[in-house]
Amino acid sequence: MKNTAAFNDGREGDVAGLVREVQGRVGALADLLHGLSEEVIEGTDATGAVVARVNGAGHLLGLSIDPRAMRDLDHVAMSAAIRGAIGAARSETGERLAMAMEGFTADSSGHSTADITGDFADSPSPGDPLAPYVQALLREG
Repeated sequence: MKNTAAFNDGREGDVAGLVREVQGRVGALADLLHGLSEEVIEGTDATGAVVARVNGAGHLLGLSIDPRAMRDLDHVAMSAAIRGAIGAARSETGERLAMAMEGFTADSSGHSTADITGDFADSPSPGDPLAPYVQALLREG
């Protein structure tokens, strides 16, 4: 993202190129999230009696309950097993999202977005890097 880096460094850059880069990243993020939402992820409770299936957004798609669990577990234990399976599936969904986002934030050279734009959490805000260009545009018409 050369245009982003140029503006972040205070150098003059190509505004149209910057907009294209941002639009490309937004589109890539939308594609990533859409792909994840279509995945089916399974999770199992600690006993292995219940398997929950959720989509990438964490919505419950279905449950499979071992017939022995229906016989051996009371309603409280069954409820805990179901919650455990759903929780495990949703936890896996979160892990997959985190892994996908790690890959998304790395650019083609292997640098993370924080490497390109700086770590704004640890440094004072540099202000709007586009402000001088917007002001020049307003002055010059």
